[in-house]
Amino acid sequence: MDGAENDLRLIAVMRRYFAIKQELAGLKSSLEDKRKAAGIAVGEFYHVRAENEHAGDVSRTVTLRREMEFLMSLAESWARGDIIHLGLTAD
Repeated sequence: MDGAENDLRLIAVMRRYFAIKQELAGLKSSLEDKRKAAGIAVGEFYHVRAENEHAGDVSRTVTLRREMEFLMSLAESWARGDIIHLGLTAD
């Protein structure tokens, strides 16, 4: 693989990273607004095992953070000169 193709993969990774970052910010803001409106303590509201209507959204924030961490690890490996494998081709 040439460097230009790997650079394009980095661009795809970073686009996804920033899309997730934007989604996560919106989700966190929405959850915090709902928590404040309900007057629920932070620990109680964000407890993912609690039986509340927001547990799915709280779990989604965790999933998004993990994906962001993975994408950043790909970008860091690119910076070390590694090839980014997106699972799209068998390099």
